[in-house]
Amino acid sequence: MKPQDLQYTLDWIAIRELVAEYGQAIDFGKDTGDWSRWVNVFTPQVTADYSRLFGDEPVTMAREQMAQVGGNALAPFSRVQHATANTVRTHFKNDTEAQVMAYADVGHFFSVGGVIQEWTVVIRYTHDLEKTTEGWRIRRVMLDPIHFRGNPLGLDMVKGKRLV
Repeated sequence: MKPQDLQYTLDWIAIRELVAEYGQAIDFGKDTGDWSRWVNVFTPQVTADYSRLFGDEPVTMAREQMAQVGGNALAPFSRVQHATANTVRTHFKNDTEAQVMAYADVGHFFSVGGVIQEWTVVIRYTHDLEKTTEGWRIRRVMLDPIHFRGNPLGLDMVKGKRLV
């Protein structure tokens, strides 16, 4: 694919929109309980690699299952905010495959004894993308936590521990 091609430009824009939607759709799912926007960013089969955060192996699943993954991980938080930076780099492997890296500051908000707490994780996402009949979609997502700040209980909570 040549950088000066119109199709390159159209694909580049669509990919940037997809990466932004990934973060915005998570927040929308948490706020409304409607995870359909987030599910729609993935290919029908998606590999979720959150091993660097959770310590488990990457899992391949139907994209509809991602709603449960997101819902469960964010259940203990009153709000979340995925402040996704512009895509750092898009590498087109061919006309239908690309890899994208993007950074995000993800704030997680929760209450302890009636006092609002914040735990933020700075993340580098690596998305392996596929151009489908639906457009560009994420085939594999890898979350690489770079830094944590705020109340460290947030990390325990995202891993499934709950406050009593």
